[in-house]
Amino acid sequence: MTSGRSSLNQHEQRDSRVSLQRSVLTKVALGVVLLAIGFSLVSANVNPVSGYVVIGRGCLRCGYWYGGRFLYYPGYSFYNGYYYYGGYPPGYYSTPQYTLTINTNPPSLGGVSGAGTYASGSTASFTANQTISPSVGTRYVFQGWSGAYSGSGSTGSLTMSSSQTVTAQYQLQYFVSVSQQPSIAPTPQGGGWYNQGASVNIAGPPQNVSQGAGSQLVFAGWTVDGNNQAGPTLSLQMNSPHTVVAQYTQQYYLTVQSPQGVTSGQGWYNAGSNAQISVTTPPSPMFGVNWVFDGWQGSTPASTQTATITMNGPMAETAAWHQDSTVLYATVGAIIAILAAVGAVFYRTKHKRPSASAPSTQPSVATG
Repeated sequence: MTSGRSSLNQHEQRDSRVSLQRSVLTKVALGVVLLAIGFSLVSANVNPVSGYVVIGRGCLRCGYWYGGRFLYYPGYSFYNGYYYYGGYPPGYYSTPQYTLTINTNPPSLGGVSGAGTYASGSTASFTANQTISPSVGTRYVFQGWSGAYSGSGSTGSLTMSSSQTVTAQYQLQYFVSVSQQPSIAPTPQGGGWYNQGASVNIAGPPQNVSQGAGSQLVFAGWTVDGNNQAGPTLSLQMNSPHTVVAQYTQQYYLTVQSPQGVTSGQGWYNAGSNAQISVTTPPSPMFGVNWVFDGWQGSTPASTQTATITMNGPMAETAAWHQDSTVLYATVGAIIAILAAVGAVFYRTKHKRPSASAPSTQPSVATG
């Protein structure tokens, strides 16, 4: 009886232990299931961070059980439901990181610095170049900042409490190059940098520039980007760089003089040109006397009354004359000869003797 009861108690104790073990295993299995569901829920909205190797979710992929503990592989970090190799991602740290973006207007000019990632609360400094020159005669001039920062200085700073964007504003400008030809001529006023679209007036230079006796420069017009334009003033539209040249012509003075007759050809001539000069024959000062042209004397001697002078500098020409009295002398001689002949005839006629054969017409006188 006693042995039967003892056997019954042993069976009851065994069943109790089995039931207890089953209960413990059921609770452990339930806990594992709940833990897995928790990991899935925690990591459902987490994306891998760039720069770190995501190994996976769930510790069973990243370690092993040993002695009732879960051991992680060396080099792995657990964060927000993921295991990473190479350290914790940025979001793990307590200080947030913010991005400063720097743009230019017009876009893609360059010349700015300071963009990057900054810790929350830190000061981000940035700089823009005062001028940016993409090509000859073209530049962009810094005007100020817009966006998260405003100011006219080329440098600025922000306290990074969130990601920020600033824009450097630039004005496009074009250059007007002004010169003169020849180089000794006066330089026109009005060259320099101008905003895109501006209208520019180039002041007219002096029309005549004296260089001393018999020499001057005369304004002849403009050359704009290789094209000729007339007029004393010039108006430009600044849609591109311009090259302006004030064109002057060198001139020399030709002096033409004559003590007799009327001259022509005196005046200003372009350097290197040919000048035609002439002088008329003066009227005879008296009967039998004529003026005879001897030639031009001066810068370019010539023997004819009409001549060509090459203007390589200030010139002066004077006509030389002499009087020819040949006709007068001949006329006087002829008159003298005629008078002599007439006188001789008269004399001979007056003193002519009577002929011997001719009877006497005088009456006879008685003597007594």
